[in-house]
Amino acid sequence: MGNYDFRSLSPHDFEHLCRDLLQKLLGLRLESFTTGRDDGIDFRYRTGTSHLILQCKHYAESGFEALCRVLVNKERKKIEAINPTKYLLATSVGLTPRRKEDLLKILAPYCLASEDIFGKDDLNNLLSENPDIECKHFKLWLTSAAVLERILYSGIFSDSDSHLERIRLRLLRYVPNPSFDRAKALLDKSHFCIVAGIPGIGKTTLAEVLLADLVDRQRFTAFRIANELSELRSVKNPKSKQVFYFDDFLGKTALDKLQKNEDQRLVELMEEVAVNPNWRFILTTREYILNIAKRQHEAFAHPPLNFQMCVVNLSDYARPIRAKILYNHIYFSDLPREYKLALLDEHGYEKILNHRNYNPRVIEYMTAAHHASAVASTLYLKEFVDSLDNPTRIWDHAFRHQISEPARNLLLVLTTVPDEVTLEDLEKAFWKFYEFRQKRFGFSARPGDWIDALRELDGNFIKTGKRGASLVVSFHNPSVKDFMENFLEGSDSDVVDLFKGAFFYEQYASLWAGVHERRYRGIERAGSEFLKTLAANLWGPSSRIIRVVNHEGETIGVQGHPPSNESRTVFFIQVIDELRPPEAAKSVELLLSQLSDLWKKGSADREDLVSLLKILTKRGMREDELPFLAARQCLLSLPETNDDFRAAADFYKEYPDAVTEDELDILGNQFLRFASKVVQESDDDPDWLRQIAGDLEYIGNKLNLPTEEFTQGLIEQAEEIEYERAEQVSPDDDERDWHPSDSRLDDVQAMFDGLKNDLRNT
Repeated sequence: MGNYDFRSLSPHDFEHLCRDLLQKLLGLRLESFTTGRDDGIDFRYRTGTSHLILQCKHYAESGFEALCRVLVNKERKKIEAINPTKYLLATSVGLTPRRKEDLLKILAPYCLASEDIFGKDDLNNLLSENPDIECKHFKLWLTSAAVLERILYSGIFSDSDSHLERIRLRLLRYVPNPSFDRAKALLDKSHFCIVAGIPGIGKTTLAEVLLADLVDRQRFTAFRIANELSELRSVKNPKSKQVFYFDDFLGKTALDKLQKNEDQRLVELMEEVAVNPNWRFILTTREYILNIAKRQHEAFAHPPLNFQMCVVNLSDYARPIRAKILYNHIYFSDLPREYKLALLDEHGYEKILNHRNYNPRVIEYMTAAHHASAVASTLYLKEFVDSLDNPTRIWDHAFRHQISEPARNLLLVLTTVPDEVTLEDLEKAFWKFYEFRQKRFGFSARPGDWIDALRELDGNFIKTGKRGASLVVSFHNPSVKDFMENFLEGSDSDVVDLFKGAFFYEQYASLWAGVHERRYRGIERAGSEFLKTLAANLWGPSSRIIRVVNHEGETIGVQGHPPSNESRTVFFIQVIDELRPPEAAKSVELLLSQLSDLWKKGSADREDLVSLLKILTKRGMREDELPFLAARQCLLSLPETNDDFRAAADFYKEYPDAVTEDELDILGNQFLRFASKVVQESDDDPDWLRQIAGDLEYIGNKLNLPTEEFTQGLIEQAEEIEYERAEQVSPDDDERDWHPSDSRLDDVQAMFDGLKNDLRNT
């Protein structure tokens, strides 16, 4: 039997649960009434001679005295006025036989026997007899300690190193809306779903609820992709029920997560998932980022399968759902009583529900006590509405007036580095920028400013976490970075200071990218200075990292992942082509001369080199020029790895006249020997074998070589491994589904009035 304390339910949810349980027990359809205007009736059943009423009272475990007080002082008079033939009481309070007798004395003669009083343990007993009702009221099981432990340690939640209570609170506040049904239908039909929408709309929460449902009820094993799809290599098993989760898979504000061929591999994984009944794949992204990706990546522009997208829109938050979201945030918040009443008195909540900028993220922020208490309770409603008028102001006031100068400098620097950066690298970038500003403005600085700033911001603007032995830092949530980027959009001097005081290469790339496809005005106005500084630091250190995972898909650390010389050159040429400085041709010529010496020695990222060549030839480079010849020599000389052969094949396909017949024959023979060797090497990962087979086929097609004798063997080997690993047939999935309680009978005003009455009576 379950042992719920029902604290995960609001009074509104608790009433619906009691209704469903008692209807099933009595075999009757109880008449429902809106919350709050009950006159002593939550539900009733009435015939000619019989008048049964059910009253629900939701109190904490220690609320027996409060329950008795309300029944004596308020409910007794209502019951006498109604004069029912039978009165049923359901409460979340734990009841002993003695307590039931005490309640029976208060409620007699309308409550006929102690069996008509249902306490916490009675309700748990009814739930154990009616698992379908337990499933329907998902907050019961989804927020129970046992379930939260399971889904937490499955790696679903990004803040898995935080307390269970934080995750529990997030789920308590969730209100199912039409986007849930759309996303679930897509997963059932196509096995994968891209959840898209504007910032703060609830994409990640929706994905996490879908994941929790798959993990707990349908017994899937969850794997979170932190950085790259290669993390799944050692964990994918087509015979096991697995769900893969890629949160914000296109990056927070840019497409920096899509490395070599990652777009193609992502589409290939979707194809695999689509035909495998044991797999599910959930991805989230901002809609405008996906639109950019479709323009920049061929695999996204013309995918072989339809992207199954569930776009979360504000239209999904109809008035009753908006009301439930706000209601849950108020009820489960740590707000002082007077702040809650400030939203409820005189229907103040209507200004929030009807606001054009209604956004769950702002609701969450403004119902946290440490944010709300910045103003008096009498001004709280106005502050709430003002924050909806201008959502960035919730961070703006704190940034401009409440944090120290070192803390502001740290946030500016964090805006320019990758989304996740090691603490060590962030400290280097901070001191470089901070010392630059100190010299410019002449303010005093202390050695402890870095540590003080970090402590000041951690848990509010930023969050820190461990990845193996490394400490990493990121923004606390995307809205903070949104604010910082919008701030920089209007602060030219800060933008200029940031590139002049930059330490890492990625800072230049980030500042150049701007925000929402708009270049920062400060970069536009100081273009020549930016280009000069970039040229001097093009080969500078990198702060980009990737996570390292073990065979179970768990993150065990991070390692540096710097961009290649060739990709940096692509960026430099892009800047030159847009700014068009007078010395542009000379700058590119000098840069290519330096790289050509390295290419002749075989030192290059060969796939990035092919991409660079395509840009250079479009700019007018001829195939007989020295840089092209040096690149050609590098690409055709002694390929050893799969990536080397892919690059050589791409080069030949792009520039067939640049490869002689003899060179093509040599390359073909080298590839066939490589393919033969790959087939002979053993590997126990069937998905990796299939990926190698796909790569060999890709290269063979580009070089006009048959590869079936190699690829067929790899595919057969993969199938043999899968057959040997085949587990026993999994038990059938629980066919029952859970849905939110019917909201057609909800009345928004009555719901909030009920909460207000409860607050005034406690």
